[in-house]
Amino acid sequence: MAMDETEAPIRTGWRAWWPFPGLVFALLAMSMTIVVVTITLASNDPSFGVEEDYYAKAIAWDQTAEQMRLNEELGWESTVEFSPELDPHGKRVVTVLIRDRQGQPISADAVHAFAFHHARRANPVEFDLVPIAPGRYSAAADVIRDGVWTVRLRVESNGTVFTSTNECWTTP
Repeated sequence: MAMDETEAPIRTGWRAWWPFPGLVFALLAMSMTIVVVTITLASNDPSFGVEEDYYAKAIAWDQTAEQMRLNEELGWESTVEFSPELDPHGKRVVTVLIRDRQGQPISADAVHAFAFHHARRANPVEFDLVPIAPGRYSAAADVIRDGVWTVRLRVESNGTVFTSTNECWTTP
């Protein structure tokens, strides 16, 4: 029987099934591509951050609880303020007020700050503040992004250590 020009030839043997392995390999390649893209995006996300030395902090929980108790006994309060504008060097002035239970200023030997923006936890900023008035300390820091910042303070005064965590807003 003669074959019409309109009929497609019937494939037999390996030609009948050759697209099947190609389809499997294409699906595997697509799956591997999705995994690589997902891992790359997850590991390079600047908003994701892990608490530094989290294991050591967990081991030292007793010291942290003791510091919290001491902070409560002292009754000191800290307030953190950000300047609304960046200075000419691209930094923001951070001012910290430290008062005792009666509202009197605390004269500190050292004030250290660790700050991070909530949207960029992987990019923390650390800086020391200098006294500008009784109970008032200031520094120019790389607190550039507008939004919510967490500022952890460590204040040393006459051998006494006070720690606090403050959440502050910068305004556009």
